[in-house]
Amino acid sequence: MKYLSWLGRLPRWMLTVIAWTVTALAMLAGGYRGKVVRANLKRAFPQKSAGQRWRLYAVFQRHFAQLMVESAKLFTMKRAAVDRGMVHHGKEVMERLHRDGKHVLIAGGHMNNWEWSALTLSQNLPFRTMALYKKLSDSKAEKMMKESRSRFGLEMVRTKEGRSWMNVARHGDPVAVVMGFDQSPADPTKCWWTTFLGTETAVFYGLEQWSHMYDMAVVYASIRREEPWKYTLTYELIAEDVKELDNGEVLDRCLAKLEREIHRDPARWLWSHKRWKHRRPEGQECHPRRHKADLT
Repeated sequence: MKYLSWLGRLPRWMLTVIAWTVTALAMLAGGYRGKVVRANLKRAFPQKSAGQRWRLYAVFQRHFAQLMVESAKLFTMKRAAVDRGMVHHGKEVMERLHRDGKHVLIAGGHMNNWEWSALTLSQNLPFRTMALYKKLSDSKAEKMMKESRSRFGLEMVRTKEGRSWMNVARHGDPVAVVMGFDQSPADPTKCWWTTFLGTETAVFYGLEQWSHMYDMAVVYASIRREEPWKYTLTYELIAEDVKELDNGEVLDRCLAKLEREIHRDPARWLWSHKRWKHRRPEGQECHPRRHKADLT
């Protein structure tokens, strides 16, 4: 993480050149986690030709290098520059929920620059805002990550401490909790099994559990790339009263939103993650999907 802080002192044009250079070198060396990325793309897009998937693979490698230099720059960017690079749309949904006194769960995936979005949440929302994260093995890297993401007001809380935080915070003003749901759970027996991108997939159950446990409205945050160093984040209401929904409905709707984003911009999801490393345990139900991605 130290090299990211150092890189952040360089101008944007130089960082972009570095990203192109890193991409070229990575491709010559087989790509960043090349086997994992190619296997995931083949699994998700079997209908595409080998040439089409190779192009997606190359664009992902370029995207990932750009993501690294942008994340490095975030360590040193001033608040005004950070805000200009991640424009929020649909904030009226969040403002209304806050007026109504509703706690909100913000669901997000690893699409485009999610690190950038973390730095802009607090100044765009009327809520006290918290993000859950997993403990990192490197304590120094964890400290730098927390300092970077929280320097404009976002509170960073470890997953295992999340309920304690919520049990205290929910008795005050409305809060918004950011929760990712698209990475592979550690335990395949303690998750929700369904299909995602056409494949049986283990999904974190936290979104479903927290929304019902704390009677939270659920909002999906989609991040789109407009141009280099420029993104938009759009809030979409998933459910306002989850008590009226069947078990798994929150996750199903959020997965449909994420699939829509992936199909619209397939190279800019985090394909380097071993998303499908688990097999469904015997006796574990694979729940059918009720909602499909809106690709119109």
